[in-house]
Amino acid sequence: MLLPALAGAEQPSEAGLEKLKDRIEALSEQQQQETSRRDDLQARLRDTETRVGELTRQGRELEREAEAARQRLVRLEAQQARLAGEKRTQLRWLARTVRASYQSGREARIKLLLNQQEPDRIARLLRYQEYIQRARTDRLAVLEDELLDLRRVAKEVEGARADLLDRRTDLASSKRELEAAAKEREQALASLNRSLDARGGDIERLKADQQRLEKLLADMQRSLPSVPPPGRGEPFGKLAGELPCPVPGQVVASFHSAREGALRWEGVVLAADEGTPIRAIHPGRVVFADWMRGYGLLTIVDHGGGYLTLYGYAQSLLRDVGEWVATGDTLALAGRSGGNSRSGLYFEIRRKGQVVNPARWCDRRVTLPPIARND
Repeated sequence: MLLPALAGAEQPSEAGLEKLKDRIEALSEQQQQETSRRDDLQARLRDTETRVGELTRQGRELEREAEAARQRLVRLEAQQARLAGEKRTQLRWLARTVRASYQSGREARIKLLLNQQEPDRIARLLRYQEYIQRARTDRLAVLEDELLDLRRVAKEVEGARADLLDRRTDLASSKRELEAAAKEREQALASLNRSLDARGGDIERLKADQQRLEKLLADMQRSLPSVPPPGRGEPFGKLAGELPCPVPGQVVASFHSAREGALRWEGVVLAADEGTPIRAIHPGRVVFADWMRGYGLLTIVDHGGGYLTLYGYAQSLLRDVGEWVATGDTLALAGRSGGNSRSGLYFEIRRKGQVVNPARWCDRRVTLPPIARND
């Protein structure tokens, strides 16, 4: 899907915004239909890779929920243990005072009451007994409250255990679905490769893929107003050589190096294990997050000033169209989508529609901020 990058005073009217959204949705739908018409095998690959990406995203959410449930259970069990310890302390104190009161009442108090010669001692003893009784009553009230808390926490612990079990069950089910979808993806890819081997024309296919991307970007250029992202900081265009890399992997295909025949790479391919976080190199707004033939699961971020960054081959997309992202935010997970056999990231930078060398903009020595918890 696509969405305009809009902010500040340059935003169009509500009616204009709706028309723009409709136009972008139509462009996206047209691409899906063209893919389906031109090649059913590509459409099948698109569907399976999109499914794998969505299941991976759901799996990450379930893992976060399971970890949150586990931590809640740990906190509740610690609270339960503390309350149980406090209950034992109160019971021990009460037992000691009852024993002391019993011994005092059985021996000294009776003797003093029968001995009329020590009235002062009798008064002190009675006051002491009254103090003990009042303290015992207070302790009993505290113990009753603690027992109520203990019963409440015990119920919460039981609920937290059941919740954790449900999360783990859902996660196991999601993993089974993901494994099945991954197998289906491999079958679709094998069928596609057999078809390509039979028909030949790899160069023509790659040209068609590049042309399709060019058409998409040209349509975006006409449809989307270019505006800077909110917040402070240097604009993209002033940060040549100072931007970080989206993944820490090595370059396996450099900019404008030979690809197939006379075709050249218009971006770079970076090695990255499946599941490696792909991170935004500069603040911007997600304007495309979908599957595209030749590029797999692709995210495009508009940074304002005519600059776009493209992140392809993803295993899963983690940002929705329209989201603002900051430098270092996780956009996606590296993968093999687009029919690739090796995991990595396809990374491209555009300025007003024209490709530029990422090496002139990104410096591997520039470090990214730590990954946020919600990433």
